[in-house]
Amino acid sequence: MVVQQAQIVRARRGRDSGRLFCVMHAQAGWLLLADGKRRRVDRPKRKRAKHVDPVGEWDHPVMEKVRTGQPVRDRELRAALAAFRAEREV
Repeated sequence: MVVQQAQIVRARRGRDSGRLFCVMHAQAGWLLLADGKRRRVDRPKRKRAKHVDPVGEWDHPVMEKVRTGQPVRDRELRAALAAFRAEREV
């Protein structure tokens, strides 16, 4: 299971289990996750890759910003995750 930057994942361990996150950065088995609400972009959650399940990749302008390293606002990330939930009914 390889989790990459700008991928959408679901936490399966910890107090945030079941929640959707966007991978802001991935390196050496560790991920930095943000959802724009409880975990903001400026203070992402650090979590091991083995404690998340990849839900999928999604072509959205916000995800492209994350991939290219452009600044992303919490509002944009929340809207992108909400649209993902509505489209995929996850």
